[in-house]
Amino acid sequence: MRWLPGPSSGWAGRGLRVAAAVVAAALLFQALRGWVSSRRYEFEPEEIALLAKHHAGLDHELAFAKIIVELRRRHPGHILPDEDLRWVFVNAGGWMGSMCLLHASLSEYVLLFGSAVDTSGHSGRYWVDIYDTLISGTFWKWREGTTKREIYYPGDTTIHLSGEGTSVQWSAGTWMVEYGRGFIPSTLAFALADTIFSTQDFLTLFYTLQVYAKALLLEANTYFSSTSQ
Repeated sequence: MRWLPGPSSGWAGRGLRVAAAVVAAALLFQALRGWVSSRRYEFEPEEIALLAKHHAGLDHELAFAKIIVELRRRHPGHILPDEDLRWVFVNAGGWMGSMCLLHASLSEYVLLFGSAVDTSGHSGRYWVDIYDTLISGTFWKWREGTTKREIYYPGDTTIHLSGEGTSVQWSAGTWMVEYGRGFIPSTLAFALADTIFSTQDFLTLFYTLQVYAKALLLEANTYFSSTSQ
């Protein structure tokens, strides 16, 4: 009689595939951590936080205008031109806000973010460290594993480390400057999931991908211009 595989062999095969997937994910994670740690960065978190803190308490539109001018002075060729700056809705984790992307690469981004209405939800988990410095409003954060919330006001900086998950809430009129460092494409799945599967706001999806592509092209152009000199 020909031998027939039993149920245990099927489970063993599935177990090997799961183990292989876990090992591959771990190797990918380690490779990305090594890539991120070896990168040369254009911006520093402290620089963005101090610049935003200097303008905290001003009307947010005036503060943003001053911050953009200063960032262009400090980092020529790395901030999108005015014609490419656009406020784009972000629906993610149950909350809704708006962002204006200033700079983005594969390993960094700088953007303006906030909401004109009260909103709350899940922060998301990323392979990115995120630094938010408030210009106006109030930011509540409830960290995983705790029973008390943290409260941040204009001038304060809150840090969301890679792998963390929190509950977040912003009061109406909360606006901030955000800097992210890590594997930036890893944020897109969370940032776009609600837009694709819930709101189905495909125009916002287009605007988001378009401005990110423009930022990447700007970085590529600046890089090749500097290396050709």
